[in-house]
Amino acid sequence: MEQVVVLIEQDSQDTLDWAAAEAAARNAELRVVYAFPWTHVLDAFGDLAVDEQDLAAAEVVVQDAIEYARDLFPSLRVSSTIFPGRPVTALLNEARESTGALVVIGHGRRYERKLARRLARRTTASLAVVGLAHDRTPGPSTGRVVVADSDALGFAFSAARRRGAGLTVVGPADIRAWAEVYPEVDVRRSVISGTSAVQAESTAAALTVLTLQHGSGQIARGPVVLV
Repeated sequence: MEQVVVLIEQDSQDTLDWAAAEAAARNAELRVVYAFPWTHVLDAFGDLAVDEQDLAAAEVVVQDAIEYARDLFPSLRVSSTIFPGRPVTALLNEARESTGALVVIGHGRRYERKLARRLARRTTASLAVVGLAHDRTPGPSTGRVVVADSDALGFAFSAARRRGAGLTVVGPADIRAWAEVYPEVDVRRSVISGTSAVQAESTAAALTVLTLQHGSGQIARGPVVLV
């Protein structure tokens, strides 16, 4: 089953909103992941165990997230996992379990580049970095999907069709084959290329699609998927 895996952290409502909507659009399962610092305690047998209070608090966070997602999309399939440890480890574990999963995190996390590299090396997952810009000044591709890498064209065309949005292609790319598969997608080319073009086109874009080799979504202004 296709999964959208979302990491719940502080101030992650935008991330959860985006992940739930993406899962609903794909008819996929939303997998809610919560990772928390592990306070090492010993059980009655002298083995390492998770503090019960920490675990109970984590369960409340996850249950709140599940209820919130189901309020948004009542028919959404939702599952969850609680991981005592680091977010990167938790997400890698989940990505390995689901072929082609989409992993969703909030923008600006210190582990963003590390996670992107490890996902690229060890899994078939894509990474969505969600940072909904407060400055919604319209850009050249407002409401469109922006793609800047030839290797990401398939994902970008599919994302544009799913959203009923147009597609802006930044830089040289042979789109003929994908345009035949997705004839309903309105395709437009950017007159400039490079990082500055991605930044300009992605302002208020519906989504920017790059490859995992970039290692970060920081050059895009808004939600970005690394594939």
